[in-house]
Amino acid sequence: MEPLSSFENKVKIYKPSRQGTGGAVQFDLNVAKRAVFVEAAGQKDEQAFDWEKKIVLKLSVFELAKLCAVFDGRTPKADLFHVPSKSKFVTDTDVQNTTISVQKGQYGFFFKASEQDSAKNVRTVQVPLSEDEALLLSTLFKAAIARIYSW
Repeated sequence: MEPLSSFENKVKIYKPSRQGTGGAVQFDLNVAKRAVFVEAAGQKDEQAFDWEKKIVLKLSVFELAKLCAVFDGRTPKADLFHVPSKSKFVTDTDVQNTTISVQKGQYGFFFKASEQDSAKNVRTVQVPLSEDEALLLSTLFKAAIARIYSW
């Protein structure tokens, strides 16, 4: 067994496809900013994702709770909408808005992150999540909320 110090704190879910249409998503807790950061990237070749063109969102505790409600079967879908220019953490960017949508499917869940630039071009990353991946995310999101509030 590897020592605990060799593991990263990010949760990474990579779903490549043979057609090159896969996606990857990473979740990272930032207690200082009281949020979980999400990075989503589309597949650029057989075994690589385009992290240079990633979509980044900051999820608040209330947004984490909305996602947990979907993963826990309390509601079938959650749609989150962000306007980066309204955030104090925004950098020089052409991004007008970003969204995350999580929906229960027949087998597992569908995660979709989208980003629209000022020219109205939209980039989307979709990642299917299995039931066990959703359970892991729900468990970690609930732990993140407790840590953010120091409970």
